[in-house]
Amino acid sequence: MDRVIARARAADGDVPLFAHGDVPHVLATRWIGLPAGAGQHFLLNTGTLWVLGYCHEIPAVRVWNVPLIG
Repeated sequence: MDRVIARARAADGDVPLFAHGDVPHVLATRWIGLPAGAGQHFLLNTGTLWVLGYCHEIPAVRVWNVPLIG
């Protein structure tokens, strides 16, 4: 995950990523600097949106577990 994050941070502009299983949990935790095992605390339903970004240049979880269909 750290290599994926490094590539995303090095890219110009937004980077779309699609994942399933435990991958979003690990990406989110590693994005904000937590150990991968902390992903168990981030509940995520099937088919939901999650957006990682920055808040004042600090890595942050901007959107988490938002349904795509209302």
